[in-house]
Amino acid sequence: MKRIALPLSLLLLSIFGAADLFAQDDALANLPELSLPLTNQKMIVAHCMTHIIRFEGHEFENGCDPKYYPITPPVGGTSQVHVMCDSMLSHATLAEAVEYEMRAAKKCGIDAFQFYYPPDQPIADSIIIEYFKVAQEKNIDFKFTFCICPFGLSAIDENQRLIQYAVRMNNILNVVGRDNPRWLRTPDGRLLLYMWYGEQIADVPADTHGRPSYYYVADAYKRLANACSDKFACLYAINADIDKSSLDDLLDYFPGVWLWTEAYEHKGEDAMIAAYCKKRKRTYAASIFDDFYTSKVLEPNNPDWKILDNAASEAAGIGGMQRKYMAVGLSTTFRKQFEFAIKDNDQLINVITWNDFPEGHHLAPEVNHNFGFAVLLNYYKSVWEGKPNPFADHDVAIAFFKKYKSDVTPKPYKVSVQTIGETLPELPSKTITAIEDSIEVVTILPSAAQLVVNGETIDVPAGLSTHRFKSQPGAVKVAVERNGVVTRSFVTPEWITDAPLRTDRLTYTFDTEFMDFFHAIFGDMPPMYSTQYNKDVNK
Repeated sequence: MKRIALPLSLLLLSIFGAADLFAQDDALANLPELSLPLTNQKMIVAHCMTHIIRFEGHEFENGCDPKYYPITPPVGGTSQVHVMCDSMLSHATLAEAVEYEMRAAKKCGIDAFQFYYPPDQPIADSIIIEYFKVAQEKNIDFKFTFCICPFGLSAIDENQRLIQYAVRMNNILNVVGRDNPRWLRTPDGRLLLYMWYGEQIADVPADTHGRPSYYYVADAYKRLANACSDKFACLYAINADIDKSSLDDLLDYFPGVWLWTEAYEHKGEDAMIAAYCKKRKRTYAASIFDDFYTSKVLEPNNPDWKILDNAASEAAGIGGMQRKYMAVGLSTTFRKQFEFAIKDNDQLINVITWNDFPEGHHLAPEVNHNFGFAVLLNYYKSVWEGKPNPFADHDVAIAFFKKYKSDVTPKPYKVSVQTIGETLPELPSKTITAIEDSIEVVTILPSAAQLVVNGETIDVPAGLSTHRFKSQPGAVKVAVERNGVVTRSFVTPEWITDAPLRTDRLTYTFDTEFMDFFHAIFGDMPPMYSTQYNKDVNK
């Protein structure tokens, strides 16, 4: 179907005129297209922070800028992540940078990006266009769509919000081609559009005339689609507790939902939503995330999560800053979420996130997360898709741990950390704490073997299995053996410490596949490691 952009005058007319079209009758509820499939193949779609990309003239934001990573006065370093590509792409062109992002994401098991798309980052448009251009020129099999995040537009009305988005989106659609095969579209041709607090684009009247608020949100996105000469299939984000009545109302107007991190604080919410989506013939798009600890510095207890840049955080000092944290149980949440998606046979899986380094739930290469979660994703993806295990011909071991136990007090840079939730609500808090105060080793083996961790040996079965060991200061030494012969081994470059210099609740991972992933992504460049507490390096 050929899509033609509306001239600006018609675009404005379509936006302003559409409101009356639905005023007389609810013509949006339970449309037949809401029950149609959103994909004809299983896909892993990662939330991509569009602007968090490194190329010459464009640095990372303070919360993930490696120049603020060292443990230095007065606050111990603003950033607590060190993104691998920073130095490697500091002189890259934008084209080279987006090519890196796509190739790295594909190696990690990702098929598509949904681009974080707020109103206050116009640079996102040129970056998105470049992704399409390079994907076509380099023949990279990757797909893209928008994730609408209309923050900061409360001072203007719905019509003005829609105009802002429609003008920008139309430009991108026109430049890259509306029928470009790299758009993430449904089998019937609708653009699969993600929402993240996307309901804020709509004005919901105080008197809703007996209609749910979701009607007005659906109406706004219908008008936006009309202004873009397109049809949208909008995935509504749920980031809180929701009851069946509200969910029922939501599914009257939207073809599917996806969950964000805080929804997983509520026991059984994912199972309830997934089951109800099946009942209503709607799409449940499963989500997975690996961690949550903010590298970005926040004003303490500010409900709007006011971010302090490096200068502001240093001016505020230790007592005037805060970080946020969710207890995810090392790799437990990530594994359980993927195992649920496999059991539920969900067709879409969302990765939270590809590169939101400031919130600590990134999959992209970084010296703390390394590739442990990406190895797990590739394994689980093969099970989910019914394809051969990519590691079937050798032993795999992955270690997960915190750099120090929860009862240890960092000195001198102890920062306030607000725990905003636990993503394993079926487990007591003390059990989650015990998990996070352990060394967790996940093995993926073609046959049974012995696992040796810091001198302790246990028998482990074939397939994927998880084992816990005592957290103790020093390097974590891991080996897989059969009949006394070591088949795979590693010693973690980063050590566990009992004397941390700063607050840091990010999960550290290392694995037997590190060199394979690193060289596949970065070629012959020398590997990068976190060695903050490695006493052999820091003698």
